[in-house]
Amino acid sequence: MTVSQSLISWLRGFNTDIRRINKINTGIQPAAVEDFAVVKEPTVNVKKDVFGDEEVTAHYTIMARLPSNSDPDRVDNEAFGEAMETWILNKNHLKEYPDIDGYKVTNISVTTPFYAGKTETNNSVYQMTVALKYER
Repeated sequence: MTVSQSLISWLRGFNTDIRRINKINTGIQPAAVEDFAVVKEPTVNVKKDVFGDEEVTAHYTIMARLPSNSDPDRVDNEAFGEAMETWILNKNHLKEYPDIDGYKVTNISVTTPFYAGKTETNNSVYQMTVALKYER
C-alpha cells in the first residue's frame, strides 16, 4: 500500500453529520460534486541522522468538490473543513496515525487550512494541505 493509500484509508475514519466521505480518489480531483481526492505535493523534506536513518516530511492536499451555490452550502462546507482540521489535530494528539507499511509515522499536521480554491458555477474545489512525518 502506498503512503497516499494509507492516508486515504485513515481519512475514511472521518465523518460528520454535515457530510459523509464515501470515496477518496488518488492523485486527481474528479469533476463530480461530492467527490474527494488526496494529491501528493511535489515537496518532500528528508533529514538524515548520523546512523543513516531518515525522517521524511511529505505534503498531501486533501481536495473536495462541494456544492457552493448558496450561502448555506458554503457555511456547511466551512463547518465540514473546520471539523476535518480538528479531527486531524486530535488524531495527532492521540498519536493515531495512518498505518504506513514499513514506516513509523511520528506526526501529522494541517499546514494549509481548508479553503475554497477553484470555483465554478454551482460548486467549488475546497482543499487543505497536511504534512505527514515518518521515519524510514
